[in-house]
Amino acid sequence: MSETSEPRRIGPLTLTLGYTWLNAGGVMFAGLTVIPLLGFIGFIQPYLLTEVFGITENQGQLTGQLASMQEIVVLLLMGIVGAASDNFGRRVIMVIGLGFVALGLLIYPLAQNEFQIFAYRAVFAVGAAIAPVMYGTSLQDLPANRSRGLLLGIGSIMTAIGMAVMSRNIGNLPGYLTEMGISPADAGIYTCWLMVGFALFVALVIRLSWRSGRVAQNQTQEPLLAKVGKGFSEAAKNPRIALAFMTSFASRGDLVAVGIFLPLWVVQHSNDVGLTSAEGMQRAGIMFALVFGTSVLWSPIMGFIADRLNRVVTVVFGFSVAGVAYFSMYLAKDPFVTAALLASVAVGIGEIAALVSGGALLGQEAPKERRGAVVGVFGLVGAFSILCTSFVGGIVFDKIGRGAPFAMMGVVNFLVVIAALVVLVRAPGMSAKEVRAST
Repeated sequence: MSETSEPRRIGPLTLTLGYTWLNAGGVMFAGLTVIPLLGFIGFIQPYLLTEVFGITENQGQLTGQLASMQEIVVLLLMGIVGAASDNFGRRVIMVIGLGFVALGLLIYPLAQNEFQIFAYRAVFAVGAAIAPVMYGTSLQDLPANRSRGLLLGIGSIMTAIGMAVMSRNIGNLPGYLTEMGISPADAGIYTCWLMVGFALFVALVIRLSWRSGRVAQNQTQEPLLAKVGKGFSEAAKNPRIALAFMTSFASRGDLVAVGIFLPLWVVQHSNDVGLTSAEGMQRAGIMFALVFGTSVLWSPIMGFIADRLNRVVTVVFGFSVAGVAYFSMYLAKDPFVTAALLASVAVGIGEIAALVSGGALLGQEAPKERRGAVVGVFGLVGAFSILCTSFVGGIVFDKIGRGAPFAMMGVVNFLVVIAALVVLVRAPGMSAKEVRAST
């Protein structure tokens, strides 16, 4: 592919020199499909346990163990995957990752015992470790630096649309199939196999539309472990990359607080006041919708802000908003009062503000020749945060109070703000004017 003398523009977006509209469309298509495809396993898991595997007891324990196993696989592979993409290219590694996703979905519903359930889920987990890193790295490769925040915001919208379609339509596939006379067990298997075809289709589109993304083609390829080590060492050399890694830890923990402890808090409180669990889940659904909807609406606004300010200042702003939002959820106390709904709106704004501000800083500071390795470490830190927040959050939820995980994340977010203020004084990086003019 020939390089053009001027970077391409798509409306307000400026692409990195050499990237085309086709490349941009391919990355946006990945945002629409890849993360929702990985989320499918969570939608179908309860159905598979009951109807396909015939497991009716201790489903919560088994689900938690499977999720923990997947996160361990992700932790082991993310850094290596990012480094490999610097040597061999984002496109080929993403296609391989989607191949593992397809293989995992093909064999997972055929498991005959608990060992096979874990073994086959581990195959899917390999793909789940590869695909997000490749999408995240390609999303950072695509824009000129002055458009990075806006593109991250648009990418968040695409993923949100994909998740909405997944939850609304794909989650109902087993029901549609059983209405056609197919047994519930076979309906679960066929639903997974339909998603195998979808995964392969996504892989084909990415193969045809993505730029190779290989950055070491004119250099001596470094061993992968050495490259992973350099992904970590960049944080020691550049305090802004260290700050970006801190944002990954905090923002991924924020997602856990909302995804796990918000519904648990609402359902338990509903039982305390004489309501049913179903009524509690209905209220939790309303709060989820507010968090989700607000984050989608705010994402392009936050992207615009990130492209107009010094990126460290953007982190200060984003995580200050997130810190206030999570403390407001803690102070609401009762999920059935209006204050809890307002707090949900605040959390939606804070959540996306943290994600976009941290991502924009990471993309600006990660060296091009090691961007995959740095993004891999960024994802690894986030995966570690998910494990830590799930474990510690559960302890404080039981020992201190149901709102304690939100207060905990409020503290974590403000610790990032303090670190960002220190970095802003000592090593602020590009000025706002330089960000707006950068390529």
